[in-house]
Amino acid sequence: MMAAVGAVVQHYVKLPGFEKVPAGLSAVTTDPGSYGFAALLLLSGAMELAVWTQDEKKEPGNFGDPVGLGQYTEDMRNKELNNGRIAMFAAVGIVAADLLTGKDGMQQLGLGAVTERSSRITLRATSETAAPPPFQPYEQLGTTEPLGFFDPAGFTKTGDEAGFRKLRAAELKHGRVAMMAAVGAVVQHYVKLPGFEKVPAGLSAVTTDPGSYGFAALFLLSGAMELAVWTQDEKKEPGNFGDPVGLGQYTEDMRNKELNNGRIAMFAAVGIVAADLLTGKDGMQQLGLGAVTERSSRITLRATSETAAPPPFQPYE
Repeated sequence: MMAAVGAVVQHYVKLPGFEKVPAGLSAVTTDPGSYGFAALLLLSGAMELAVWTQDEKKEPGNFGDPVGLGQYTEDMRNKELNNGRIAMFAAVGIVAADLLTGKDGMQQLGLGAVTERSSRITLRATSETAAPPPFQPYEQLGTTEPLGFFDPAGFTKTGDEAGFRKLRAAELKHGRVAMMAAVGAVVQHYVKLPGFEKVPAGLSAVTTDPGSYGFAALFLLSGAMELAVWTQDEKKEPGNFGDPVGLGQYTEDMRNKELNNGRIAMFAAVGIVAADLLTGKDGMQQLGLGAVTERSSRITLRATSETAAPPPFQPYE
Protein backbone atom coordinates (compact mmCIF):
# COMPACT_ATOMS: atom_id res chain seq x y z
CA MET A 1 0.00 0.00 0.00
CA MET A 2 2.85 2.38 0.84
CA ALA A 3 4.60 1.49 -2.43
CA ALA A 4 1.48 2.19 -4.53
CA VAL A 5 0.93 5.53 -2.78
CA GLY A 6 4.62 6.37 -3.16
CA ALA A 7 4.51 5.66 -6.90
CA VAL A 8 1.92 8.44 -7.22
CA VAL A 9 3.29 10.93 -4.68
CA GLN A 10 6.89 10.84 -5.97
CA HIS A 11 5.71 12.30 -9.29
CA TYR A 12 4.72 15.52 -7.53
CA VAL A 13 6.70 15.65 -4.26
CA LYS A 14 10.52 15.68 -4.04
CA LEU A 15 12.37 15.63 -0.72
CA PRO A 16 15.12 18.25 -0.21
CA GLY A 17 18.25 17.17 -2.03
CA PHE A 18 16.32 14.83 -4.33
CA GLU A 19 14.86 17.45 -6.71
CA LYS A 20 16.78 16.12 -9.73
CA VAL A 21 16.04 12.45 -9.07
CA PRO A 22 13.51 11.16 -11.64
CA ALA A 23 10.32 9.46 -10.56
CA GLY A 24 9.75 5.76 -11.19
CA LEU A 25 12.20 2.87 -11.00
CA SER A 26 15.00 4.95 -12.54
CA ALA A 27 15.25 6.75 -9.19
CA VAL A 28 16.87 3.61 -7.75
CA THR A 29 19.79 3.85 -10.21
CA THR A 30 20.21 7.65 -10.13
CA ASP A 31 22.28 9.40 -7.42
CA PRO A 32 21.30 10.37 -4.74
CA GLY A 33 18.21 8.19 -5.20
CA SER A 34 20.34 5.04 -5.03
CA TYR A 35 21.65 6.17 -1.60
CA GLY A 36 18.10 6.78 -0.41
CA PHE A 37 17.07 3.33 -1.61
CA ALA A 38 19.97 1.74 0.28
CA ALA A 39 19.04 3.68 3.44
CA LEU A 40 15.39 2.58 3.18
CA LEU A 41 16.47 -1.02 2.66
CA LEU A 42 18.66 -0.95 5.79
CA LEU A 43 15.97 0.82 7.84
CA SER A 44 13.32 -1.68 6.73
CA GLY A 45 15.60 -4.56 7.67
CA ALA A 46 16.24 -3.09 11.12
CA MET A 47 12.51 -2.56 11.76
CA GLU A 48 11.73 -6.07 10.51
CA LEU A 49 14.37 -7.81 12.64
CA ALA A 50 14.44 -5.70 15.81
CA VAL A 51 11.26 -3.63 16.24
CA TRP A 52 8.23 -5.08 14.49
CA THR A 53 8.78 -8.72 15.48
CA GLN A 54 5.91 -11.18 15.63
CA ASP A 55 4.71 -12.10 19.14
CA GLU A 56 3.54 -15.74 19.14
CA LYS A 57 0.90 -14.85 21.76
CA LYS A 58 -0.76 -12.37 19.39
CA GLU A 59 -2.50 -12.82 16.07
CA PRO A 60 -0.38 -12.52 12.89
CA GLY A 61 0.48 -8.96 11.95
CA ASN A 62 -0.35 -7.44 15.36
CA PHE A 63 2.60 -5.15 16.09
CA GLY A 64 0.68 -2.78 18.34
CA ASP A 65 -0.71 0.63 17.41
CA PRO A 66 2.41 2.75 16.63
CA VAL A 67 0.45 5.77 15.36
CA GLY A 68 -2.18 5.58 18.12
CA LEU A 69 -5.24 5.52 15.84
CA GLY A 70 -7.19 3.16 18.10
CA GLN A 71 -8.82 1.46 15.10
CA TYR A 72 -7.66 -2.13 15.58
CA THR A 73 -11.14 -3.60 15.10
CA GLU A 74 -12.30 -6.63 13.12
CA ASP A 75 -13.82 -4.36 10.46
CA MET A 76 -10.62 -2.32 10.00
CA ARG A 77 -8.46 -5.46 9.95
CA ASN A 78 -10.61 -6.88 7.11
CA LYS A 79 -10.29 -3.59 5.22
CA GLU A 80 -6.52 -3.64 5.71
CA LEU A 81 -6.29 -7.17 4.30
CA ASN A 82 -8.44 -6.35 1.28
CA ASN A 83 -6.67 -3.06 0.56
CA GLY A 84 -3.31 -4.80 0.91
CA ARG A 85 -4.32 -7.49 -1.60
CA ILE A 86 -5.41 -4.87 -4.14
CA ALA A 87 -2.24 -2.85 -3.50
CA MET A 88 -0.03 -5.88 -4.22
CA PHE A 89 -1.57 -6.22 -7.69
CA ALA A 90 -1.35 -2.44 -8.20
CA ALA A 91 2.32 -2.30 -7.18
CA VAL A 92 3.25 -5.21 -9.46
CA GLY A 93 1.38 -3.56 -12.34
CA ILE A 94 3.10 -0.20 -11.78
CA VAL A 95 6.55 -1.84 -11.67
CA ALA A 96 5.87 -3.96 -14.78
CA ALA A 97 4.57 -0.95 -16.76
CA ASP A 98 7.57 1.14 -15.64
CA LEU A 99 9.98 -1.56 -16.86
CA LEU A 100 8.15 -1.78 -20.18
CA THR A 101 7.54 1.91 -20.90
CA GLY A 102 9.97 3.85 -18.68
CA LYS A 103 7.05 5.94 -17.30
CA ASP A 104 6.27 6.43 -13.61
CA GLY A 105 2.88 5.70 -12.03
CA MET A 106 1.24 9.00 -13.02
CA GLN A 107 2.73 9.12 -16.52
CA GLN A 108 1.33 5.64 -17.19
CA LEU A 109 -2.15 7.09 -16.66
CA GLY A 110 -1.38 10.16 -18.79
CA LEU A 111 -2.09 12.41 -15.79
CA GLY A 112 1.37 13.94 -15.47
CA ALA A 113 1.55 15.77 -18.81
CA VAL A 114 -0.48 18.86 -17.81
CA THR A 115 1.49 19.42 -14.63
CA GLU A 116 4.84 18.96 -16.39
CA ARG A 117 3.86 21.31 -19.21
CA SER A 118 2.55 24.03 -16.87
CA SER A 119 5.62 23.81 -14.64
CA ARG A 120 7.90 24.39 -17.65
CA ILE A 121 5.83 27.38 -18.80
CA THR A 122 6.02 28.89 -15.31
CA LEU A 123 9.78 28.29 -15.19
CA ARG A 124 10.31 30.09 -18.50
CA ALA A 125 8.06 32.98 -17.47
CA THR A 126 9.82 33.59 -14.14
CA SER A 127 13.38 33.47 -15.39
CA GLU A 128 14.67 34.06 -18.89
CA THR A 129 18.14 32.95 -17.82
CA ALA A 130 16.96 29.65 -16.38
CA ALA A 131 18.48 26.52 -17.87
CA PRO A 132 16.38 24.69 -20.47
CA PRO A 133 14.54 21.56 -19.33
CA PRO A 134 16.74 18.45 -19.24
CA PHE A 135 16.86 16.09 -22.19
CA GLN A 136 14.00 13.61 -21.92
CA PRO A 137 14.41 10.27 -23.78
CA TYR A 138 10.64 9.63 -23.77
CA GLU A 139 10.06 12.81 -25.82
CA GLN A 140 12.18 11.54 -28.71
CA LEU A 141 11.24 9.70 -31.87
CA GLY A 142 10.05 6.12 -31.35
CA THR A 143 7.53 6.80 -28.57
CA THR A 144 4.39 5.36 -30.15
CA GLU A 145 1.27 3.54 -29.04
CA PRO A 146 0.56 1.03 -27.63
CA LEU A 147 3.88 0.60 -25.78
CA GLY A 148 4.76 4.28 -25.49
CA PHE A 149 8.42 4.85 -24.65
CA PHE A 150 10.24 1.57 -25.33
CA ASP A 151 13.09 1.06 -22.86
CA PRO A 152 12.25 -2.13 -20.91
CA ALA A 153 15.74 -2.42 -19.39
CA GLY A 154 15.94 1.25 -18.34
CA PHE A 155 19.19 2.04 -20.18
CA THR A 156 18.36 5.67 -21.01
CA LYS A 157 18.76 8.45 -18.45
CA THR A 158 17.16 11.86 -18.18
CA GLY A 159 19.61 14.53 -19.34
CA ASP A 160 22.00 12.06 -21.00
CA GLU A 161 21.54 13.02 -24.64
CA ALA A 162 24.93 11.62 -25.72
CA GLY A 163 24.14 8.25 -24.17
CA PHE A 164 20.71 8.24 -25.79
CA ARG A 165 22.18 8.97 -29.24
CA LYS A 166 24.61 6.08 -28.86
CA LEU A 167 21.86 3.68 -27.79
CA ARG A 168 19.46 4.86 -30.50
CA ALA A 169 22.11 4.39 -33.23
CA ALA A 170 22.78 0.87 -31.91
CA GLU A 171 19.04 0.13 -31.77
CA LEU A 172 18.55 1.20 -35.38
CA LYS A 173 21.56 -0.77 -36.65
CA HIS A 174 20.57 -3.92 -34.80
CA GLY A 175 16.95 -3.51 -35.88
CA ARG A 176 17.94 -3.15 -39.56
CA VAL A 177 20.19 -6.21 -39.39
CA ALA A 178 17.48 -8.17 -37.57
CA MET A 179 14.88 -7.30 -40.23
CA MET A 180 17.18 -8.60 -42.97
CA ALA A 181 18.03 -11.65 -40.86
CA ALA A 182 14.37 -12.50 -40.20
CA VAL A 183 13.54 -12.21 -43.92
CA GLY A 184 16.65 -14.22 -44.83
CA ALA A 185 15.66 -17.02 -42.43
CA VAL A 186 12.49 -17.47 -44.51
CA VAL A 187 13.87 -16.87 -48.01
CA GLN A 188 16.86 -19.22 -47.66
CA HIS A 189 14.48 -22.15 -47.28
CA TYR A 190 13.27 -21.66 -50.86
CA VAL A 191 16.03 -19.71 -52.65
CA LYS A 192 19.61 -20.91 -53.15
CA LEU A 193 22.29 -18.80 -54.83
CA PRO A 194 24.34 -20.45 -57.60
CA GLY A 195 27.00 -22.67 -56.08
CA PHE A 196 25.15 -22.93 -52.77
CA GLU A 197 22.47 -25.43 -53.82
CA LYS A 198 23.71 -28.12 -51.41
CA VAL A 199 24.14 -25.80 -48.44
CA PRO A 200 21.39 -26.47 -45.87
CA ALA A 201 19.13 -23.71 -44.62
CA GLY A 202 19.32 -22.52 -41.03
CA LEU A 203 22.35 -22.06 -38.78
CA SER A 204 24.02 -25.21 -40.14
CA ALA A 205 24.75 -23.22 -43.32
CA VAL A 206 27.44 -21.32 -41.38
CA THR A 207 29.40 -24.53 -40.69
CA THR A 208 28.88 -26.16 -44.11
CA ASP A 209 31.14 -25.38 -47.09
CA PRO A 210 30.76 -23.17 -49.10
CA GLY A 211 28.28 -21.53 -46.71
CA SER A 212 31.07 -20.86 -44.21
CA TYR A 213 32.98 -18.91 -46.90
CA GLY A 214 29.88 -16.87 -47.68
CA PHE A 215 29.42 -16.11 -43.97
CA ALA A 216 33.05 -14.94 -43.69
CA ALA A 217 32.62 -12.71 -46.76
CA LEU A 218 29.42 -11.18 -45.37
CA PHE A 219 31.11 -10.62 -42.02
CA LEU A 220 34.02 -8.75 -43.61
CA LEU A 221 31.73 -6.73 -45.90
CA SER A 222 29.52 -5.73 -42.95
CA GLY A 223 32.58 -4.62 -40.99
CA ALA A 224 33.83 -2.51 -43.90
CA MET A 225 30.41 -0.84 -44.32
CA GLU A 226 30.18 -0.23 -40.57
CA LEU A 227 33.63 1.31 -40.20
CA ALA A 228 34.12 3.13 -43.52
CA VAL A 229 30.79 3.84 -45.26
CA TRP A 230 27.82 3.99 -42.86
CA THR A 231 29.49 6.07 -40.15
CA GLN A 232 27.48 8.25 -37.79
CA ASP A 233 27.61 12.01 -38.47
CA GLU A 234 27.30 13.86 -35.14
CA LYS A 235 25.44 16.68 -36.95
CA LYS A 236 22.65 14.31 -37.98
CA GLU A 237 20.16 12.33 -35.91
CA PRO A 238 21.18 8.79 -34.88
CA GLY A 239 20.90 6.23 -37.67
CA ASN A 240 20.74 8.77 -40.51
CA PHE A 241 23.13 7.36 -43.12
CA GLY A 242 21.40 8.91 -46.11
CA ASP A 243 18.95 7.26 -48.51
CA PRO A 244 21.05 4.57 -50.27
CA VAL A 245 18.11 3.11 -52.25
CA GLY A 246 16.62 6.51 -53.10
CA LEU A 247 13.12 5.80 -51.75
CA GLY A 248 12.59 9.35 -50.48
CA GLN A 249 10.62 8.10 -47.46
CA TYR A 250 12.68 9.56 -44.62
CA THR A 251 9.65 10.96 -42.77
CA GLU A 252 8.78 10.87 -39.07
CA ASP A 253 6.07 8.28 -39.72
CA MET A 254 8.41 5.96 -41.63
CA ARG A 255 11.17 6.40 -39.05
CA ASN A 256 8.75 5.36 -36.30
CA LYS A 257 7.71 2.36 -38.36
CA GLU A 258 11.35 1.41 -38.92
CA LEU A 259 12.04 1.52 -35.18
CA ASN A 260 8.98 -0.56 -34.30
CA ASN A 261 9.57 -3.11 -37.05
CA GLY A 262 13.23 -3.33 -36.06
CA ARG A 263 12.28 -3.99 -32.43
CA ILE A 264 9.91 -6.79 -33.44
CA ALA A 265 12.52 -8.18 -35.83
CA MET A 266 15.13 -8.40 -33.07
CA PHE A 267 12.80 -10.57 -31.00
CA ALA A 268 11.92 -12.60 -34.13
CA ALA A 269 15.56 -13.15 -35.08
CA VAL A 270 16.49 -14.25 -31.55
CA GLY A 271 13.51 -16.63 -31.52
CA ILE A 272 14.44 -18.16 -34.89
CA VAL A 273 18.05 -18.67 -33.81
CA ALA A 274 17.05 -20.16 -30.44
CA ALA A 275 14.56 -22.55 -32.06
CA ASP A 276 17.13 -23.57 -34.70
CA LEU A 277 19.69 -24.35 -31.98
CA LEU A 278 17.09 -26.36 -30.07
CA THR A 279 15.44 -28.27 -32.93
CA GLY A 280 17.85 -28.08 -35.89
CA LYS A 281 15.03 -26.74 -38.09
CA ASP A 282 15.23 -23.56 -40.17
CA GLY A 283 12.76 -20.68 -39.96
CA MET A 284 10.10 -22.24 -42.22
CA GLN A 285 10.44 -25.76 -40.84
CA GLN A 286 9.83 -24.38 -37.35
CA LEU A 287 6.40 -23.25 -38.58
CA GLY A 288 5.74 -26.56 -40.35
CA LEU A 289 5.36 -24.72 -43.68
CA GLY A 290 8.24 -26.38 -45.51
CA ALA A 291 7.05 -29.99 -45.36
CA VAL A 292 4.69 -29.91 -48.38
CA THR A 293 7.23 -28.32 -50.69
CA GLU A 294 9.94 -30.75 -49.63
CA ARG A 295 7.66 -33.79 -50.02
CA SER A 296 6.43 -32.80 -53.50
CA SER A 297 9.95 -32.05 -54.68
CA ARG A 298 11.06 -35.55 -53.66
CA ILE A 299 8.14 -37.21 -55.47
CA THR A 300 8.98 -35.27 -58.64
CA LEU A 301 12.62 -36.23 -58.33
CA ARG A 302 11.82 -39.95 -58.08
CA ALA A 303 9.37 -39.77 -61.02
CA THR A 304 11.79 -38.06 -63.39
CA SER A 305 14.87 -40.14 -62.68
CA GLU A 306 15.06 -43.65 -61.29
CA THR A 307 18.83 -43.46 -61.17
CA ALA A 308 18.89 -40.16 -59.27
CA ALA A 309 20.61 -40.20 -55.90
CA PRO A 310 18.32 -40.55 -52.88
CA PRO A 311 17.51 -37.39 -50.94
CA PRO A 312 20.07 -36.52 -48.28
CA PHE A 313 19.64 -37.78 -44.74
CA GLN A 314 17.51 -35.35 -42.69
CA PRO A 315 17.90 -35.47 -38.89
CA TYR A 316 14.48 -33.88 -38.35
CA GLU A 317 12.80 -36.84 -40.15
